[in-house]
Amino acid sequence: MTFNRRTLWDVLLVPLAIAAFAALCWHAVYAGPVTPDKITERLQERADAALTDPEYDWAMVEMDGQTAILSGTAPTHELQVRANRLVLASSGPGGWLRGGVVRVVDETEVLPAASPYVLQAEIFGNRVRLAGLLPGTGSLQRFTETLAELGYDSDAVRTDISYREGVPEGDWNGAFELGLEQLARLDQGRVILSGKRLLLEGQSDDPAVRNDVLLRMARPPSGFSTDVDLTGNPLWSVRLSGDVLRFSGAVPDAADRTELVELASRVFFGEIINDMGVRPMTSRDWLEGVRTALPGFTGYQSGQMVYTGDSIVISGDTFPSVMDFLREDLVGFGTLVDFYLYGEIVPVRLASLENFIDTGDAPSPEQCAASLEEALQLSPLNFEFSKDEMSRETGPLLDGVFTVLQACPDQVFVVDAATYAGGRHIAGKNLTEARQTAFGSYFIAHGVPLDQIEFTEVVTDRVGLGSVPDTDPDRQVTMRMREFSDD
Repeated sequence: MTFNRRTLWDVLLVPLAIAAFAALCWHAVYAGPVTPDKITERLQERADAALTDPEYDWAMVEMDGQTAILSGTAPTHELQVRANRLVLASSGPGGWLRGGVVRVVDETEVLPAASPYVLQAEIFGNRVRLAGLLPGTGSLQRFTETLAELGYDSDAVRTDISYREGVPEGDWNGAFELGLEQLARLDQGRVILSGKRLLLEGQSDDPAVRNDVLLRMARPPSGFSTDVDLTGNPLWSVRLSGDVLRFSGAVPDAADRTELVELASRVFFGEIINDMGVRPMTSRDWLEGVRTALPGFTGYQSGQMVYTGDSIVISGDTFPSVMDFLREDLVGFGTLVDFYLYGEIVPVRLASLENFIDTGDAPSPEQCAASLEEALQLSPLNFEFSKDEMSRETGPLLDGVFTVLQACPDQVFVVDAATYAGGRHIAGKNLTEARQTAFGSYFIAHGVPLDQIEFTEVVTDRVGLGSVPDTDPDRQVTMRMREFSDD
């Protein structure tokens, strides 16, 4: 067999070219400026950069060569999928030869669906606060566009949004848009969509507007219900939303306006907006009522206090002790003006019950025990001197324990008491028993079943105090959890 010259060169050059190409690749990867470590570092930087948007704060990514390992707990399945896609495309088309991310190993989880599913919007003059749960960024964009069409640009919209699964079936977005559109016609107010119930409340001094809003709210999307609570403009009001306190309406003179704002600044540490005017009024008694109620009202989570000309109405979301202490203040005020006090009791946010509050799942006994311990640390449990009346500084503890009792209805809670605490004698047995009863009865009076509270024998000696399970040595009265199976 013979080879011509061209065939011989082909036989010799092809292996040489392959060897040279292999050497060039080896040098580029292992001896050149772009080493495997540097490639991984570059891919890590780009993957991290792809997840810098706040909606991906839950996500963590770690590169293993050209493989990305994604972990974290996603608020929604949509965000889980989008995070995977962003990481995969973070360094270009991908693939071994192109030097991008080859694949994403998904080790993420998705939070359980929230129940109840709540979203609300509140209007303050030319500003809107949007807070609660949304299924994804598409809904947020849709609602912000709706608000823009209603005259509220992005600078006027404040959002406090979390993304979660659990949005009810049906035209949920349409139901909330209906509420937004009618809310924008009011002077002030709020709209709340909880599950499939849409609540609109607020004020407008135009009867025609109020009537038309009522008519339109009577036609919600199929499967949704509506409640409407509208009044004419009050003479004076103060509204609390998050860390914003807004005064509006009128007072008899400028000194009253200054005094109310100064009083608010001593008890409220958020933003105070003063939109009050001045106009002559025949009565000034209501101002004393406002001054009496204002400190307690600022303890609400959200709400409003309104003077209508013959009465003062206080409503909103609050904790049990806040409403109790405010009611005491108003009873002591007298009858110069009629007060109407309403409140929706809301749970205290406890880290041990965070998943329960967001999803409605029943907490485990371990979660209940941990949450009780957390609640008992919220404030001291103190009583007035030589009385069985709990002091106001005990309020946060009472609210926290009440939240635990409601969250853990299958557990028994034992109230322990001792005449000694912290190594010293506090009170006699009779007063100690009265204090023990007052503490447990507080929750029973707020609807906790009788069989969920258990009182133990009062301990009357220092040695015996140490034998009471889980008793806090610094407290005369305390609480612990007992399983039903215990003797």
